[in-house]
Amino acid sequence: MDDLVQFLRNRLDEDERAAQLSLGTNVMARVRRGQPAPRWVPSPEGDAGIWDTEGTPRVKFVWARERDHIVRHDPTRILREVDAKRRLLGEHRHDSSGSCTLCALPEDFDDDADGNRTFTRSAQPWPCTTVKLLALPYADHPDYRDAWRP
Repeated sequence: MDDLVQFLRNRLDEDERAAQLSLGTNVMARVRRGQPAPRWVPSPEGDAGIWDTEGTPRVKFVWARERDHIVRHDPTRILREVDAKRRLLGEHRHDSSGSCTLCALPEDFDDDADGNRTFTRSAQPWPCTTVKLLALPYADHPDYRDAWRP
């Protein structure tokens, strides 16, 4: 069951490395010092290129739709997404019973006579749906297993 977590960590590491390589060592050194990385934007020259917000050309030519997609998913956004997914993954762990320590299903709650909801914890088995959903974008990877599909 921890294979899914390791699989997901490996994919996030790959995404992070690809984004870092796209930004380059100088920008990544600035990011490590807490300075923001430049965002990727459409070329100010009106052509089909991509520049960064510091005026550095990044992509010479790309079709407009592809340019818009690349700009929307620039490397700094990917780094933020990797961080967010790692945080989500860190919140979801399994306990000794093989249940997710964070997830609860509607049937995990009971309403008492006063209308108060109490947690009964029938628990969601590990790996929980959240972790499976985090891995779903990588379903075309050769190491992805169909058993992980939510």
